[in-house]
Amino acid sequence: MKSIVCALATLAASITLSHAQTLELANGEWPPYQSAHLPRFGFASAVVSEAAALGGLQVRYGFYPWKRAEEMVRSGHVDGSLVWSQTALRDSFALFSEPIVQDREVVIHHASKPLADWPLRQQWQGVHLALPLGSRTFHELVRLEREGRVEYHRVETPENGLRMILAGRMTAMTLANSVYQSLRQHKLTAQERSQLATLPTPIETVPFRLMLSRARPQAAVQLAAFNRGLQRLRQSGRYAQLEQQLLPHAGKTP
Repeated sequence: MKSIVCALATLAASITLSHAQTLELANGEWPPYQSAHLPRFGFASAVVSEAAALGGLQVRYGFYPWKRAEEMVRSGHVDGSLVWSQTALRDSFALFSEPIVQDREVVIHHASKPLADWPLRQQWQGVHLALPLGSRTFHELVRLEREGRVEYHRVETPENGLRMILAGRMTAMTLANSVYQSLRQHKLTAQERSQLATLPTPIETVPFRLMLSRARPQAAVQLAAFNRGLQRLRQSGRYAQLEQQLLPHAGKTP
């Protein structure tokens, strides 16, 4: 009887997927992981596309500002979006995949205005932190914000945050290391690069995931299929091939 129930459940899932073969996903600009201007739309986009295909799904991307993409997932206007860190707030409206990528979140500051590193950064005072739209806050820094030691300021993009640090309008910004390295290489001059530094100790290593809208009835079935495809992609060695081809910057975390 148990085997019959399992078989019926598998059949039901297959039937459900047959009516939901295409995932409409909100994508965004976050090189080297994602961009409308990168080959295959960046490493994370390529991983999502191939993992979805291995799970019996196709994907269709639309590129949007991060704030809008998150709201589209919340409202169910799209099936989901990539790639995001998982938070309690996002858990309320989205389901999250296994990690697509992981990266070290570093603290960037002006080289001429050094900041204390861990554990002395617990004593920061008067630190103005740029927070790009779509980025998460971190427990350590939220506590310092509550103590009045840190003040967050929303900025449109990570590049804007870096330029505000260079101009002396912000003290620092946290950012995934590979994204920072990409910005340094493609958006900053040699002189500007020399004026920026990172603290030796990262805030933490962050997993970034595909999130699917809870407002879409097929989300759980699609997520299970995607996760199976992602596992196959890693086990086959294809994930490592894509990483080598599409992630040129040093400092990435597989």
